[in-house]
Amino acid sequence: MSPLVVSAFLMGLFGGAHCVAMCGGVVGVLCGAAPRSETARLRQAPYWLAYNGGRVGAYTLLGLLFGSLGTLSTGIIPLDAVRLGLRALAAVCMLAVGLHLAGLPSMVKALESVGTPLWRKLAPVTARLLPLRTPWHALAVGMLWGLMPCGLLYGALALAASAETATLGAGTMLAFGLGTLPVMLTVSALAGNVARFIARAWVRKLAGAIVLAFGLWSSAGVAAQTGVSAALGLGHGAHACCPTRK
Repeated sequence: MSPLVVSAFLMGLFGGAHCVAMCGGVVGVLCGAAPRSETARLRQAPYWLAYNGGRVGAYTLLGLLFGSLGTLSTGIIPLDAVRLGLRALAAVCMLAVGLHLAGLPSMVKALESVGTPLWRKLAPVTARLLPLRTPWHALAVGMLWGLMPCGLLYGALALAASAETATLGAGTMLAFGLGTLPVMLTVSALAGNVARFIARAWVRKLAGAIVLAFGLWSSAGVAAQTGVSAALGLGHGAHACCPTRK
């Protein structure tokens, strides 16, 4: 399995607390917008699956797009150098999210402001699909939700853009989306309880420490690959998202 795919999955898994901080309110709105009945929790399950499936689907399509961009070369900067820079950007995004979760100064807000103009245009479209009448509406909302500004998402997209092929870029973002599912599906089922638990200071700090550790590990891999690439004149396209193994 590609190191990019593994790294993206771990990024999504470890960044779950950030996902709740960013998307917990969205999940609460969607849970409230789904049809209710005497067995509301179970009857809402298709809606949880649909909007999370739409979100993961949107990530995968973005990965396909960014993976395609990552195969282009300007002819001025070597393609391997571009990919290495993108993996470094992904590591920086992870570090920023980890610092944010730990309650320390970070540039997450600055990163997420990049996608804010687009989200302002999409948010009214999402609102028009509420309340959810069918799982298909939930799927559409989920795909729009996948475009919500998120520092963690941008880090994963940087990884996808560094892929050698569009297919690997799509697989990288699919893995990222699947990594977020354990937390996001749990939040969907137990919205208020999980959101309150994740909001606790010690939980966020623990999550921040885990994300920071992974970001440092990724950074070490980029630094190691930079040294190898410099020695070899960037002649090899080895992955730099994790430390080089001998």
